[in-house]
Amino acid sequence: MKRETITAGPLALTLEWEDGEIGALELGWSKGLRTSAALSDTARSLKQALERYVRGEAVRWPELPLALGRVSPFTRQALEVLTREVPQGATLTYGELAARCGRPKAARAVGRAMAANRWPLVLPCHRVLGANGALTGYSNPAGLDLKRFLLELEGAL
Repeated sequence: MKRETITAGPLALTLEWEDGEIGALELGWSKGLRTSAALSDTARSLKQALERYVRGEAVRWPELPLALGRVSPFTRQALEVLTREVPQGATLTYGELAARCGRPKAARAVGRAMAANRWPLVLPCHRVLGANGALTGYSNPAGLDLKRFLLELEGAL
């Protein structure tokens, strides 16, 4: 497995390549990390987008070869609906996302799908909130502080 790390401001993304696809993105704080010396074209375009993002600009993430075939059909659907329908600066609840997926009683399944998201930030699971609007359920190792930072940067809080 090949790994590439990109940093921009306080954020870092590490791309984990598996058989020509991005099997996962690790999102975290950039402290102590540096951008990899040699970057693929994909990582370079993602770095440019990440730099715009941390400046608070509206970002359209580049087309990435994400290994979406490795997740369940429902997880893929939930991530695709989220990415397509919830723009930067907006949020919705787990229940609302479940309803948009055609399964209004599947809020917990949406929660599991968001926890299984292997491509945070570019598939923006941080935009999904608890039923009362609480910042809940962010499984990233950097925790709710990172979720809050991302939502504040996007103007959603």
